[in-house]
Amino acid sequence: MKNRKLCALLAATLTMSLLLAACRGGSGSGTTGGGSAASNPPAASQGSGSGSGAEGGYTFRTSESSRVVTENGTFTKEQVVAPVLITSIGQSADVSMLDALMKKVGADYTFNATASAEEVAGYKTVIIASGASSKGLGAAGISQEDELARAEAIMQTVADNDITVIVAHLGGAARRGTLSDQFNDMALAEADYVMVVEEGNDDGKFTDAATDAGVPITLLYSIADAVTPLQEIFG
Repeated sequence: MKNRKLCALLAATLTMSLLLAACRGGSGSGTTGGGSAASNPPAASQGSGSGSGAEGGYTFRTSESSRVVTENGTFTKEQVVAPVLITSIGQSADVSMLDALMKKVGADYTFNATASAEEVAGYKTVIIASGASSKGLGAAGISQEDELARAEAIMQTVADNDITVIVAHLGGAARRGTLSDQFNDMALAEADYVMVVEEGNDDGKFTDAATDAGVPITLLYSIADAVTPLQEIFG
């Protein structure tokens, strides 16, 4: 009888110990990995990096509830001098999207995706869709080397002629990479204003360049959101 009572007491003690250990191990698990929705990246950038950016601790500024964010001051329609040209460096399909968006806001401009440096010299404001596409280069019958040379000549022309440059990087992560960034870097070096779909800025490349140059930059949650700044500037 005494042994049975002792065994029962030991069993009860062991059960209590296991229950306490389980409670201690499970505490706080409901908050692991938590955070507000505002800290997450735009839906378009899911998979290309965490909410703080894939590189360098970048924090996304845009969200579904805050789709357009401008930093480093503003760029206004008074800063645009006619005539206006839209062209591409890199020959991605983004230049056609930019053309469609400008038509939507009723802007007055000329579209020439393959404009030469000499043609660019005839304009006072140039909107550059930057970012390379091998398919686009092939369709235009232009080699990478020739497009890089054309881009360099264009950027020298805008610098020499005091042409206002708006850089539009609309293709997101698909328009990043070694080749694309050669075009992006050339465009950013002469930019007076930058618009970028934020997915393509998850390493802070465009925001850093705009801050260093002291020029305004508008971050976009999606390509469609470019209508907002374009309407304000050209509408």
